Amino acid sequence: MTPEEVEAAHDRVRRCLADSGLGINYDPDGGFELQSLDGKYPDGFFERSDPILRSCEKRADEYVTYLFEETRRNPERRDDAEITVPCLQAAGLVGKDYSEQQWRDDYDADTLPFDSTSDEAVQCRLDPLGLWRRP
Repeated sequence: MTPEEVEAAHDRVRRCLADSGLGINYDPDGGFELQSLDGKYPDGFFERSDPILRSCEKRADEYVTYLFEETRRNPERRDDAEITVPCLQAAGLVGKDYSEQQWRDDYDADTLPFDSTSDEAVQCRLDPLGLWRRP
């Protein structure tokens, strides 16, 4: 996937959503913010907008964004623990004795021993190899 292919998919999703009065802003780090084009957010906005978003993504994006982000993050498709633990160690978030298996266990149990919202942790989650993102 190329940046151009992702942007084309995002444009298709934007057009699809606009037909239903919705807009979307994509974050360069991944994720998005959904909005009402008229600025009104009545009760049940999520319940109404989520099926529309899912339908638009299925028709216009499918897996383009996901594949792009995963390829950008880990182009050689290495094991996630293998690339994440050294990043966490280099960032000083875990000690040198922190193992890949410990990370897997902590990740699965949602008991990571550091603040996963810190800038360093976000960097290691989004770009553990330091290939594209600059904090």
